[in-house]
Amino acid sequence: MSWHRTWLFARRTMKEIMRDPVNLFFGLAFPVLLLWALSLIYKQVGQIPGAATISGDELAAAISAYAPVFVSLFSGMLIAKDRTSSFLTRLFASPMTAADFTLGYSLPMLVVALAQSLVTFLFAGLFGHPIGVRMLLGAIVVLPTALMYTAIGLLCGTLMSDKAVGGVCGAMLTTIAFILAGGDYGRIWPHVWIVTAYAVGFWLAAVIVFGLRKRNVNR
Repeated sequence: MSWHRTWLFARRTMKEIMRDPVNLFFGLAFPVLLLWALSLIYKQVGQIPGAATISGDELAAAISAYAPVFVSLFSGMLIAKDRTSSFLTRLFASPMTAADFTLGYSLPMLVVALAQSLVTFLFAGLFGHPIGVRMLLGAIVVLPTALMYTAIGLLCGTLMSDKAVGGVCGAMLTTIAFILAGGDYGRIWPHVWIVTAYAVGFWLAAVIVFGLRKRNVNR
């Protein structure tokens, strides 16, 4: 694996992400809009006697944990489009390894996920929710989740068409993540280790599958 080649490919991947306004909306604007809408809803719910409520920092943490699911769509769609445009076929002739490619796709997605968390927590403060050390911890803890979603997207993009990726990562996975995302700081440990194990497993699987696809094309 070459860090120089990986870095160059990661820069290209980031440019592709930033070039698409849809990515910018779902990557940065949508979590903020969701936070704003749910803040208003829970503010009204809190006025109902006996109604269950959620604190502002926990709401921000829950959205921060949910938002990285969109990087699975970004990574899956990008690699699927690269395949259909024959861009990867040309790159397969280069000395880049499967790990170079996979890491080059993954690093920009982690940057996007970190930006999502920081922007979400920043706007949580602007909406009147207190910003503390726990929020900064949440921005870091979300990275294993982002890596897991990225690896799932890479697997789907390597094996499926861009339309199929949109269905799996854009509809099914986002719905599942919305249902399961939580913001309870007291339950970070040991769950973060479980998520990290899944992230590493999916990422290694993506490297292997990508390597097999690369080998078949080069034959």
